[in-house]
Amino acid sequence: MSQAKIVIFSALYMPHLGGVEKFSQSIAAELSKTDQVTVFCMNTENLSPEIIREGNVEVHFLPCFSLQKGRFPVPKLSAVRLVRDWFRDNQVDFGIVQCRFYLLSLLGCEILHRHQIPFIQIEHGAGDVMMPNPVVDRVWHLYDRLLTEREKKIPHDFYAVSHAGLKWLEHYGIHGVGVISNSVAPQDFTEGLRHPGTWKREHEIPENSLLITFSGRIMREKGVTDLLDAFDRLRGDKLYLVIAGEGERKLVRSWEGRENILFPGQIPFSEIPYLLADTAIYCLPSHFIEGKPTGVLEAGMCGNAVVVTASGGSLEIVPDNDHGRLVPAGDIDALTEAIQGLVDDPDERKRIGENLHARVMQRFTWQTAADAVRAAMDRCGL
Repeated sequence: MSQAKIVIFSALYMPHLGGVEKFSQSIAAELSKTDQVTVFCMNTENLSPEIIREGNVEVHFLPCFSLQKGRFPVPKLSAVRLVRDWFRDNQVDFGIVQCRFYLLSLLGCEILHRHQIPFIQIEHGAGDVMMPNPVVDRVWHLYDRLLTEREKKIPHDFYAVSHAGLKWLEHYGIHGVGVISNSVAPQDFTEGLRHPGTWKREHEIPENSLLITFSGRIMREKGVTDLLDAFDRLRGDKLYLVIAGEGERKLVRSWEGRENILFPGQIPFSEIPYLLADTAIYCLPSHFIEGKPTGVLEAGMCGNAVVVTASGGSLEIVPDNDHGRLVPAGDIDALTEAIQGLVDDPDERKRIGENLHARVMQRFTWQTAADAVRAAMDRCGL
């Protein structure tokens, strides 16, 4: 097949910020270098027009009810009609469905199957989604199970962004075929790395300070309060901590207003290379079993020394102490010791940062991920 027509269903998509959103946009862009790519996603940001082109990718932002601040969009009936009409008028060779638990994912599975289009479904998690309310948590897990059982009945292959994700699929009685890894694009970071010091200057942080960074949703399960507690114990001059993200701000109230702790909110992706270019140590002490965290990949691309929880997909990026520091989830003493050791040893920061950069460049680029998608297409006989 000279040029395939590929459709991607992804409930979440840029400019809504997150790992799934960036994955979908990036894999679509990489595949569009050789194939025709159309994306169906939810219009969580109320964008107009609702159909746009990103290079060679056509993106359809479908009408939805944007629940949980856009994290859980539900398609309106008009969205279902739009997708059905589009498939009636267009030929498709292959489909990709992102995640399991979105209603758009189920819609994608059903429509692709109805039109006899081979497709794969990609799992992005590696553990339970935790809800703060016990009642909501029980309802969520029932919904998750029922939706997954329905998707399982539709013949197709399951993949995951990590080996930890493949293991998690077994929890649902699903034998995943392989890994299509979350990745990064080296060219996205070139400009930031060429201009070190930019983020510090713009945020009035001393040039000779040592910057420690967390990026992601502010929630207890991400280990944010663990990191803040550990930061309070660190010894050293001109240490600064950046917590980049939105979420449960009440958790961090007691640290707000400190000169050396910054809460810039959710920063656009265009700023991330500049932030990480100025970062010495990147931390993700998550209590979650992460799929394959985008922030850790981005930090590796920028040569940061990384401290992560020793579980899930994080271990596939940082397998040992030659590539970062691994700590048990929730162990503030171990987290403090790991960060302090890196604060005190710039040569070790440089060594493990360079090792991680080389590993990310070798294993976790979008070209490699796109090659894995094409292998999945070959498996489907395309």
